[in-house]
Amino acid sequence: MIEFIMQYWLEVIFGIVVAGVGAVFVSLRSKLKKQIEKEKALEKGVCSLLRAEMIRSGEKYIQKRYCNIYAKDTFDKAYKAYHDLGGNGTMTELHEQVMNLPAQEQEKNKCSERED
Repeated sequence: MIEFIMQYWLEVIFGIVVAGVGAVFVSLRSKLKKQIEKEKALEKGVCSLLRAEMIRSGEKYIQKRYCNIYAKDTFDKAYKAYHDLGGNGTMTELHEQVMNLPAQEQEKNKCSERED
């Protein structure tokens, strides 16, 4: 009789343990899936912000016709982060244009100013 009770108690305990482990696994899997979705959304958001900032600053420097070395460094880092986050190649042309700008403002032609 004691053996019979011991046998079934072990099966019940084993069943409870297995069910508990399964429940923990399902819960962790659900939390992990939500965390992955949040990370993807954050990546897309940061990528969009980087893109918007590169467009804004890129257009500004192209209009000024120069870009100092600190701004170029910042722009280049934003461009690399954009690509690391999965950004497509649409920013490559703008990046190349900004990187090819002179680092200092070009002096105006003084001869043309005197003629006025």
